[in-house]
Amino acid sequence: MDTYVLVDFDGTITKEDTCYAMVKAFAKDGWQEIEKDWEEGKITTEECALETFKIMDMDEEKLKSLLLTMEIDLYFKDFMEFCKDRGYKVIIASDGYDFNIRTVLDKYNIDMEYFSNKLDFRDGKIVASFNTSDDCDKCGSCKLDILKKYKKENTRIIYIGDGYSDICVSKYADLLFAKGVLLKYCEDNGIPSIPFEDFKDIIEYLEKSDKLF
Repeated sequence: MDTYVLVDFDGTITKEDTCYAMVKAFAKDGWQEIEKDWEEGKITTEECALETFKIMDMDEEKLKSLLLTMEIDLYFKDFMEFCKDRGYKVIIASDGYDFNIRTVLDKYNIDMEYFSNKLDFRDGKIVASFNTSDDCDKCGSCKLDILKKYKKENTRIIYIGDGYSDICVSKYADLLFAKGVLLKYCEDNGIPSIPFEDFKDIIEYLEKSDKLF
């Protein structure tokens, strides 16, 4: 049986949410209200992003310089080696941006597959595109659609996340590791999950539970 590990990027692999960091660094006043509307479900991720980009003073070099200050979980590379040794396929499922993911992964010389929204710069303008689901437009890049690509009769899915965009997949993973907003949601809704602080916790849990996989 094949095992796939779908892992959120912002705030899970990275210590800090790169999308939130760039908003704080480059957006003018007013972004807080847009963010609040998104958290309350009044607007979609795509609507939130496009409205926020309108009030951002950001170009490619500014963003890249910021992203190069971002740090990843101290044990993420160890986790990647752990999964490689066991034949687990690790894939990033992100509601963030490919530009951010590529920049941070390149910094740490990590090469891995990912799904995300797209962010580019053309003629001095920020250009973004999203992968909304036909069934739900809440997230820009639907993680449930990503999970469905790999969820077959002969596969098992481990999911690792921390935020709002991870909620829709929480009931469909065979094993769920959660922290932050996602953990609280699971606790409030009776969804089985394994709390974690860092990837060392996940490695230790899986080492004791290899028989499950």
